[in-house]
Parts: sequence; C-alpha cells; structure tokens
Amino acid sequence: MTYIFNDPIHGTMELNRVLVGIIDTPAFQRLRNIKQTGAVCFVYPGATHTRFEHSIGVCHLAGQVIDKLSQHATITPVDKLCVQVAGLLHDVGHGPFSHLFDNSFIQEISSAEWSHELQSCRIFDHILKTHEEVAKSLKDAGLTDIDFIFIKELINAKDFKSNNNHEWLFKGRPKQKSFLYEIVANERTGIDVDKFDYLLRDCYYLGVNCTLDWRRLVHMMRIVEKDGQFRIAIRDKEKDNVFNMFYLRMHLRRIAYQHSTVGAVDFMIRDVLKLCNDVIFPDTLLSDTIHHIDKYLRLNDCILDLISNMDHSNHSPNHLNQAKKLIGRLRTRRLYNMVAETPPSTEDFKDKIKILGEIVGDENTLKDQIILSDLSLNFGKWGASGDPLESVLFYDKHGTVLSDKFYNEFSLFSPSSWSQKQLRFYCTSEDPTITELAKRKCNEWIARAFPDGQ
Repeated sequence: MTYIFNDPIHGTMELNRVLVGIIDTPAFQRLRNIKQTGAVCFVYPGATHTRFEHSIGVCHLAGQVIDKLSQHATITPVDKLCVQVAGLLHDVGHGPFSHLFDNSFIQEISSAEWSHELQSCRIFDHILKTHEEVAKSLKDAGLTDIDFIFIKELINAKDFKSNNNHEWLFKGRPKQKSFLYEIVANERTGIDVDKFDYLLRDCYYLGVNCTLDWRRLVHMMRIVEKDGQFRIAIRDKEKDNVFNMFYLRMHLRRIAYQHSTVGAVDFMIRDVLKLCNDVIFPDTLLSDTIHHIDKYLRLNDCILDLISNMDHSNHSPNHLNQAKKLIGRLRTRRLYNMVAETPPSTEDFKDKIKILGEIVGDENTLKDQIILSDLSLNFGKWGASGDPLESVLFYDKHGTVLSDKFYNEFSLFSPSSWSQKQLRFYCTSEDPTITELAKRKCNEWIARAFPDGQ
C-alpha cells in the first residue's frame, strides 16, 4: 500500500506504509515546527518552509535515484527502503532554528562532541525503542539489526571524509555496495538528494531562480568501479550542470543563509537561548538536552513563545527579563546592528578574543557590546583545492571513467579563488552613540588590518 503526497516542488510523491509509519511518529512530526532555513524568514518572508516537508522530499528523491541506479546494479528492496528511511530521518536531529542551535548555541556553550547527524541516529534508536509498530513494520519488510546500523551509517557517513586509505570502514553494507552511501549524504562529492531538495525548495520559497536540473543529473548517473569501490559517476557532458549546482549553493549562502540581517537575528536568538539555558527545564540545562532525547524532542522553534509566556516567579528574573527584552526587540525589528565587515580574503581570523581586545581597548562602554562573526563562503567542502569538481567522477559516452586530464581541461574556466573569508562586526546596543563608537572602532581596526583595502 502506498500513500500519495502532493508537493509544490516534486509534485506527486508516493511513499509506502512503512515510511508513513515513521512520518506519523511525534519525533518526526516535531519537524513541522522547525524552519528549514532558520532566521532567513526575517529577510525573505516566504522562507517559512520546514524540515518536515524537506525530509519527505529527500526520502522521495532517494527512491528516484535508487530506481535509476537499479538499472545498472543489483539493489534489493531492503536496500531501497534503508536508503529512503535514512533520507526521511537525516534531519530529525536538528534543534530549534536548525543550524543556529546546532552550531552557534551548542558549540559555544557545550564542549560535547555532538552533531545533528549523530542526534538523528539517536532519535532513530529512540523511535525503534518507543514505537513497537514502527520496529515491527521495518522487520516485517525484511530489515534486520545490520540494516538499522546501515541506516545510521547513511545518516552520519563522516568516515568517508576522513578515510584517505580507501579502507572500508562501514558495517552496514560491503564495499561492493559503497555507492549506496553516496545518495542521501554524500561526503565524497557533495552530490546527493539532500542537496537537490534543499536547493530546489529553498529557491522556491525564497523566490530565487533555480538553475539546478536534478532530473537530468539523476538520469546521467552510472555506477563505476574506482579504487576497489563502486561509485556514482556523472556523464561528462553534465559538468556544467554539476558546477551550476555548487554555484547555486554558494549563491544562496551569500544572499540568504549568510545575509547580514540573518546573522543579526541568529545572534539575538542565540543570546536568548544562552540566557535561558537553566530556565526551560527545572532539572536539565537546555544545552544538556542533547543527552536527553525525551526532553530534546520537546524543543522546536516555538521555544521563543515558550520563553515569552514564562512566569518570572519560578525562574531567575534577571536572565528571563533580559531574554524577554531581546524577544521583544526581535518582534519589533530592533535588531543588532552590523557596523562593519572586512574585505573578502583568504585569511583565517582565529583569535577573535584578541581582535575584540584591540577594538575595544580602553573604551569600557563597548565592553560586551560587539560580536564578531567569521564567515566562510565557498563552493563546497569537496576537493583539495576548494574546487568541488575535483572529487566528482565523470564518464564518457563509452562508459569509461575519465582521467584527471578531462578535469584539468575544464578547470581552465575555474574562478581564481574557490573560497573567501570575512569578519562581520555587530553591535548589540540600541544606543546610537555606542553604535557609532563601535562602528568607528571596528572600521579603524579594519584599516589597520587591511591597509591596502584587501
């Protein structure tokens, strides 16, 4: 039995009852209240789409890719279901406001080794443990414990990135089926259905033109052998289409995900969460909920409303008052001010505390009033030089995997630089005098650090 979903991006999507059983769990339904692009909706009003529909879209696309690759390799129904379950659950571990919680809040306030992918794996275990009907339906479909390991490896396939010796490190499937690890979260090349869906979906809801032809890319996929493993390769004539995908990702980062106003809102929400770290739960810090799945699953973007409606009598009045004032500023758009930014460069600004000290100096009025944000803009994390096409396998019309010579010929048209870094400076004060002082001090530091303007 299949269920029909009508999606503005992919049209009609069909998912079987096993997948729908997972969708109908509270852990997955929670994604309805976690925006896909976090605070981007403060700049692009239409960007209110959620992780819920994105995850269903990734599941659907995973099935489409499996059906195509099945023409070239033996892929069992259990293989397909595992890949689709991984697509469905790959983002279920995100916290409130997605990457803001994962990267900005948790990384700053907690020393725990943690990622939303790892949390997704833990939540999958939680679903299997607390929903017997889901575990039973998966087992009735032929899945075993080794398949559950496989699903978690697909979600958190970081070993691909750190493995330079081509040693097979996974337990869920043998290296003869290594191509299955490149469908949902491709740590080798970055070409995966997660990216297909979020690029298409984000462009649609932001109102940005999308140049990605994912259907043609999937149609041109083949399985080839490389270094003793079986990989997904793309037809050589699609190199422009592949490049456009990575360019589109970079373009969205520049105009949306790393927009200066989005950054201001991110820092304000982060500060609210930090102020309320010991307020949300009576016996657990907000930052420690990553270790308590039952509490973590109660968190979503509605956390700001929860804080706004909290009673002062049961909590630290000072921190809660400050948090409520910040939320009030957000709702009346009295945001942190971006007062300066450095020119694009390749320099890493690692010692931000030292930079802040040089800016503030003896100006006590600026103490704790300036936030530094380091930005990295690139075409992807794949390829030693920063060129994402370096890691992509291409084949010609005869099915032959092409040598580096093919890549080098195309690279003559490459940009002079594949990445750039910048520092942005935000002032948290609403006092115009302090804001102007911060702007002057930050720009003086930039003039000293970049005497040639670059």
